[in-house]
Amino acid sequence: MKKEKDWFRLKKYPHIGLPLRMSDRPWVAGYVTNEAKIAGHAFYPLIHRSKVVRKYRKSIDKKTGVRSELRVATKKPRELYYANHFDACIYSYYAKLLNLSYEKKLGQLALKNAVTAYRKIPFDPTNSNSPNKSSADFAGEVFRYILDHEEDKLVAITFDIKAFFDTLEHSRLKRAWCQVKDQQSLNDAEYNIFKSITNFAFVNENQIFNVFKNSIITQSPSGVKKTKAVKRYKHLKDARAIAFCDLADIDQLRKSNLIIGNNAPAGRPKKTKGIPQGTPISAALANVYMLPFDYAINNLITAIGGIYRRYSDDMIVICSEPHASYVINAFDKAIKERDLEIQLDKTQIFKFVRKNGKFHCEQQYEKCLHLTKNLEYLGFEFDGQRSYLKSASLASYYRKMKKAVQRCRYYSKSVKKSKAVGQIFQTRLYKKFSYLGAKRRRIYIQDKSNPTNWIKTESHNWGNYISYAHLATNKLPNNRIKHQIRRHWKILNQLIS
Repeated sequence: MKKEKDWFRLKKYPHIGLPLRMSDRPWVAGYVTNEAKIAGHAFYPLIHRSKVVRKYRKSIDKKTGVRSELRVATKKPRELYYANHFDACIYSYYAKLLNLSYEKKLGQLALKNAVTAYRKIPFDPTNSNSPNKSSADFAGEVFRYILDHEEDKLVAITFDIKAFFDTLEHSRLKRAWCQVKDQQSLNDAEYNIFKSITNFAFVNENQIFNVFKNSIITQSPSGVKKTKAVKRYKHLKDARAIAFCDLADIDQLRKSNLIIGNNAPAGRPKKTKGIPQGTPISAALANVYMLPFDYAINNLITAIGGIYRRYSDDMIVICSEPHASYVINAFDKAIKERDLEIQLDKTQIFKFVRKNGKFHCEQQYEKCLHLTKNLEYLGFEFDGQRSYLKSASLASYYRKMKKAVQRCRYYSKSVKKSKAVGQIFQTRLYKKFSYLGAKRRRIYIQDKSNPTNWIKTESHNWGNYISYAHLATNKLPNNRIKHQIRRHWKILNQLIS
């Protein structure tokens, strides 16, 4: 039988307090399953990190719909928050309980195929050993629906919710939680978790590092813990950092006024929207919040003979062309009823018109049609006949490859051992960017007491972007993915040369 993913997960990121060990599981399990303890639990501040994602896109004239030839670099910040290791176990356990009720509701409302994000969806629900579907499977199902459709004109409409996690309304979230659990109100433990996730406190990652950078807690491969100075934040991993500070050092953060509350200062209205993205329970709560919307929209789209799919805040509808305006208006109305907002500049309409027995994709921007633009969904593209890796993702892969080779060249000049000066560590590059590192492998570590002996661990190397591409070749219809990545080995070796 396939092993179920455990709520007790050992993480290694530095936070307030030491990470948990497998030997801690018995007492942690006893604590998180005790509702009285959770009802009175004081959660530690989250640590906040702002991750900037850079994208390169062709700008579009809003009046004419004409796309420029030059790509413009844009930066999209993602505000992420992660919990103290023990708090994360509490969130993870209650997320598991909530997801059990949520899955039951999805079955009752016939939504198991419509909602795909943050769920384990097996290929064969009757087989306990069935593998789970991936984003490539979900994209493949949508593309096949278009290919197999009998109509000569279809539209695919993609929607995106603006600032999804930041705009979830607290009172609606509480009601949705109760409805999924078939309860009139949250019990004391659930309510304490609800308060911690809606009225959360946090400390910025760079600030907590600056306070404790001279006494970061590290652990050697043999398990010896000690404090040491770390000059820069980016060196934490190399220093084997396991914690910024002990639990008792929270007082130092308070005295430094570095802990930021989510609510507004005294005298200002209380904040009523937003939950942190990144905690183990955030995804489950987001799905629960959207359940009434999913039910209403899925019924509406099914009634007109189309399909609806939602992956987190990315939504897509496939329907016949005459229903396009009706669907867009219905989405706008239904999303506003959840106190959310559609990001209009990301709403796209793709027309699929059958010519000579084959569909052709035409992106519709206001009144203009662009024949070269493909439907983009979950990291893949579809032109009506063939599937591809998303061109932006492929370009990002090559940019990272080039940057990694440049970094290796730079550091090869500063190697202390004279024999290695000027040499690039090619094995690392091949592992990260070529087919040689694409296979999933179990990690073995060398036995310090006996260097000839290698110890089997529970961890794996999960592959790289080429792994992702190879996986998708078996899932997407009429795909050209092998053709897209055929030159990766030659390009990598040219950069190394």
